[in-house]
Amino acid sequence: MRVALVYVGQPESELRPVMSPPIGPQLLGSLLLEHGADVELFDSRLQPADRLLAALDDFDPRLVGFSYLSPNADEAVALARAVRGPGRVVVAGGVHASIHTEATVATGAFDCVVRREGESAILDLYDRVVAGEALPSIVDGAPWPDVDALPPYADFDCYRGVYAESDAYRPVYLQLGRGCPMQCTFCELPNRSVFEPPRRRFRTVDTVMAELHEYVRRWGVDFVTIADPIATLNLPLLMGVVRRMDAELPDVGLMFNGHVNRFSPALAECLGEAQAGRDREGQRITVWFGFESGSQRLLEFMRKRTTVADGVAVAELCRQHDVQVGANLLLGVPTETDEDYTAHHAFMDTIKPTFPNPNILNPLPGTEMYDYCAARGLLRDPDDYSIWRDTDIAARGEGPVLGIDYERVLATYRRYRDEPVEDPQPRYRSWADTDDTTTGCG
Repeated sequence: MRVALVYVGQPESELRPVMSPPIGPQLLGSLLLEHGADVELFDSRLQPADRLLAALDDFDPRLVGFSYLSPNADEAVALARAVRGPGRVVVAGGVHASIHTEATVATGAFDCVVRREGESAILDLYDRVVAGEALPSIVDGAPWPDVDALPPYADFDCYRGVYAESDAYRPVYLQLGRGCPMQCTFCELPNRSVFEPPRRRFRTVDTVMAELHEYVRRWGVDFVTIADPIATLNLPLLMGVVRRMDAELPDVGLMFNGHVNRFSPALAECLGEAQAGRDREGQRITVWFGFESGSQRLLEFMRKRTTVADGVAVAELCRQHDVQVGANLLLGVPTETDEDYTAHHAFMDTIKPTFPNPNILNPLPGTEMYDYCAARGLLRDPDDYSIWRDTDIAARGEGPVLGIDYERVLATYRRYRDEPVEDPQPRYRSWADTDDTTTGCG
């Protein structure tokens, strides 16, 4: 049976709308292929809607699955309605569908909505459709029991050209494991209607390296982003991967999210040893920290469970070992004051990050921050899930949260935003570069 998986998202940049193909569709598609399905992937960022719909009709799938985030919900619903037809089953999954399950069902665009993890659910839905069974309107996906047994991505036509870019970086997303124990109020991960309790599941060094070698051989991958919310949760696993990459793939660059509370001198030394001899920018190692603030008061308001002093110490540890530091800083947070911004500047001046990355808060549905703003009437439009970028705020003279001094926000944003002169070969610096919401975990 033919299955089409459609990712609907925001372009990552004008030059390269997709820099790193998303994990979800590739992983689900690969599982379905192993299960006996005929699978094709589609991405709304790679062609106009009319061409995407025409390609879908040419493939003529029996089952169509959509994955998308809240800013692209309207676009995904419109595409889903357009692909509906006799004998065709259309399903939705992902974070937005998990948080807004009833509303997604109410659109009438989908026969079934999957909440939580999708691997087990998509295989079950496939079997039900093959058997001619009616699907329930809502399915709760079960956690995949052994993440080390998940297959590497198959070589799908949709993303082959993205991976084959010869004049720029060829990055790939990898996972070391799943599960995040943090409770940050601006993040969706603590939402138990979407994510399972943080039972941590990890892969092995051998499996991760075998997968990476396959992508290097197949696509010429030369840069790895470890996509775990906190890649430093399992320090022996991370250090094992770093050492193996240094020994076996020294020309492949690496970046990952670290956490201030889960970063050790031994890891810094390991990264420093692997960094030695990596002269080309794309070969180097970058650790991204969600510091988010230089104000201890705001860190506590956002429930970061870190301290400013610990952030300074971790940045210094990285500097001692020549490890590049990416520093996420969250601006436009309710209750922020001039004193908080003075603390931001003092913190950033002290840590001197390689890549300062200010982000403007867009409260995400399903987070405590969104609920906090909604309960106090601070959301400019509770039904607007779009991402307000700095250019949108500057043009409109307002932002997504009421009561915020956006002139101060924009001045600080521009102070730290590293925007080089337009270059036909963009620096592959961070997956945060085109998304003005916070990305790192502190």
